[in-house]
Amino acid sequence: MAEYLLQLLHGKSSGITLGSPGVEGYILGRSDEAIQYSPDVDLAVYEARERGVSRRHAALVQFSGEMHMVDLGSVNGTYVNGIRLVPDHPSRINPGDELRLGMLELILLKQKD
Repeated sequence: MAEYLLQLLHGKSSGITLGSPGVEGYILGRSDEAIQYSPDVDLAVYEARERGVSRRHAALVQFSGEMHMVDLGSVNGTYVNGIRLVPDHPSRINPGDELRLGMLELILLKQKD
């Protein structure tokens, strides 16, 4: 099973290791203690709130046998390599792609198969 790393594009973060997403995938966003919500991939440690990341910002999913990113109707948008995604429409992503959730810039890296 392939493993991926979501890492800050600029900075010295160890990143977040993820297995290949299934059909249900991973919700990316930020936790909110006020309503006791925590997404599958919590980006709060990367100053996500200050950078405009929604609680349920985007999802990484398996679609037609490939990894895709889906914007979940976020206020500040989801971008893949600088192109804003249309909400609720899967967009194929590959290792090395730059992802931006609001103003939080990440890169997707493949660790191993």
